[in-house]
Amino acid sequence: MSADITEMILDDHDWFRRQFLRLADLREETDEAEKVWDELAIHLEVHASAEEQHFYPSMARRADDDDASATEDAIGDHDEIREGTEKARQAKVGSQEWWDAIDETDQANNHHMAEEERDDLAPFRKATSLAFRQELGAKFEQFKVEHAGGRGLSFEEKDPEKYVEAVTS
Repeated sequence: MSADITEMILDDHDWFRRQFLRLADLREETDEAEKVWDELAIHLEVHASAEEQHFYPSMARRADDDDASATEDAIGDHDEIREGTEKARQAKVGSQEWWDAIDETDQANNHHMAEEERDDLAPFRKATSLAFRQELGAKFEQFKVEHAGGRGLSFEEKDPEKYVEAVTS
């Protein structure tokens, strides 16, 4: 029996929070901070891409216009997270610019997770069956395995409106 996709997303959110807290404690230990950040940045992209492949299409296809709007907002949030990780990639490791980019990513991610947990996951659980969420959970997990380490992912921003159009047509 597969895990419920909403629980898997929440588990990732908990992991993200712990990793950003670890980074906050590593300001003086650049080598270790770089390792933690590299793993975290990749995991953020794998998670976002897995959501975009399996969670948000299911949410956006529901008839409610609010769901399409929430999906557009979530994809926009993912883009803000990607912008922060890209800024960090471009900065010198350990520099103030690098730490600022990590902080920007953390803020964008916290904003996204709070909205997603409140406005997307809870209503999705109410509107869908456990069996369906477990089916999506199996696909979500398989996506994460196939793209471990960011393999095959573009790390590029997506146009939220075009994304919703594509997944609902």
